[in-house]
Parts: sequence; structure tokens; C-alpha cells
Amino acid sequence: MKFTSALITLSVSAVLFSGMVRAAITGTDSVQMTFKTTITTGTCKAIVVNGEGKNVSTIGYGETYKSDLNKKAMPLSIVFSNCSGVTIAEVEAKAGTGGTCSGDNLDGDSYAAGLNTAFEIWGGDADTGVKLSCKTPPAAQEVTITNGAGTYPMTSRIVVANGKSLSDVTAGDVTAPVTFVVTYP
Repeated sequence: MKFTSALITLSVSAVLFSGMVRAAITGTDSVQMTFKTTITTGTCKAIVVNGEGKNVSTIGYGETYKSDLNKKAMPLSIVFSNCSGVTIAEVEAKAGTGGTCSGDNLDGDSYAAGLNTAFEIWGGDADTGVKLSCKTPPAAQEVTITNGAGTYPMTSRIVVANGKSLSDVTAGDVTAPVTFVVTYP
């Protein structure tokens, strides 16, 4: 009988123990989590390159004869690279620090360069592209960014300032500061 009572005691102990184990392994029926991030606009590295593809801050025209005004044009581009989170960039031109629109009333489409000259900026080719007017700027120009890169080709042209004639132009060095504003919508 002693064996039977030991067996009953073990059986009762096992039942009680398994009940405690079952109570101990019943887990939480839900968990809560908070997700957090900071939303930022994408960015790119943007540089201006001349017609030879060299990174420049000045588009050099060299010597320009008066007879070449309104004709002499130089290609340039804004090159976007290392873009992250960007599929479109927008480009606008405006007179740079210390710069103005051309003409006596500062109301020309070109950017004043001094000595009654100015520079036009065109998205694409001169005369057939979009004139990035100083006085009445067009809507921002879209640049498609693919695989982290894109290019906005432009042309600049030296011209006689608004309201002036070729006979008003005098000899000397001229410059026109232009700022390209880039946004990432």
C-alpha cells in the first residue's frame, strides 16, 4: 500500500505542478509599440558645369566683340548627383547678390552686366528653350532625377542691355551675378 500511496502522491503532485506551469506560461495577449521617424526632404549635390563639363563658378566668355553681342552664347548645365530621396528637382534663376535686371528701370529679361550689356539665361538652347527671365521668371523648371542623378542643360548669351543699343555699349570687363535656386518638392 505504501507504493500505491506514493504513486497517488506523485500523481497529485504532478497535476498540481502542471497547473502551476500552465499558469506560469500563459503570456501577455498584446504588446504596444510606437514608431518614430523624422520626415525630411531629399537632397542632391548640385554643381554648375561649363560646356566642357568642368565644375565652374564663372562662365568665361573671353574677349567679346561688340559685333558678337546678341549672338555669342555659351552652354552650361546644373548637374545633380548623389541624390537621396529625390525624383524631381526644380530650378529657378534670379539676380545674384549685388545683381539686378538689365535696363535703366531694372526691368529687362536679362541680367545686368555693366557697360550697357547683360546676360540671358535659357533652359535648353537660346531662342528655342525657356528664357529664365530676370524680370518675369517662368515657373520653376523641373529636372528628372533618375538613379540619383540628373542634368539641367542651359545656354547663356551676352546681349545688349534692355532699352540700350549697340552704340551705348562701352569697352571693359562685365559680369552678372546669377543665383540658381534649387528646390526638391
